[in-house]
Amino acid sequence: MENLENIIAENIVKNRKRQKLTQAELGEKLNFSDKSVSKWEKGESLPDIVTLQKMCEIFNITLNDLTSKDAPVMAKQKSSKHLLITLLSSGLVWLVATTVFVFLLLFTSLSKTWLCYIYALPVMSIVLIVFSCLWAKNIWQFLASTLLIWTSLVALCLTIPNIWQILLIGAPLQILLILLFFLKVRNIKR
Repeated sequence: MENLENIIAENIVKNRKRQKLTQAELGEKLNFSDKSVSKWEKGESLPDIVTLQKMCEIFNITLNDLTSKDAPVMAKQKSSKHLLITLLSSGLVWLVATTVFVFLLLFTSLSKTWLCYIYALPVMSIVLIVFSCLWAKNIWQFLASTLLIWTSLVALCLTIPNIWQILLIGAPLQILLILLFFLKVRNIKR
């Protein structure tokens, strides 16, 4: 059986590469030098428990995942399961939109039944925001929030005639969202 130092070393390397981080970038996030990270990855030394916990937060894994032999497979399974749940939930939004569309088409005389699909976009954006807050990186939260802003405004423009000026609200909202994103990224690096 391999000793714990080598198992942790292998898992640090695999998870660092999975996150597409260099040794220097990981060291910066942990307030250590790249030389320290290199020693950990060679199994020459072990980080303290607080550093291991911070590493787990960065890698989005548990401490058990970092110290066990089969950890990388488990992390990939979680990621694919999260993606599948997100896709199924988004598909459910479109199923509801299609059901409402068919119902309105069959039982009403509305001329804009196609708006069901337009309104499905902001609803799907909300679903994506929720799941990206739970499982994904900040960039996905940012993209889903951007999608929510613009699809909501477009839906309003298509519903209410001669209100295209409402799109102007999107610009300051987008700027605020960009600033929030960079603030979050900056706080994570600290």
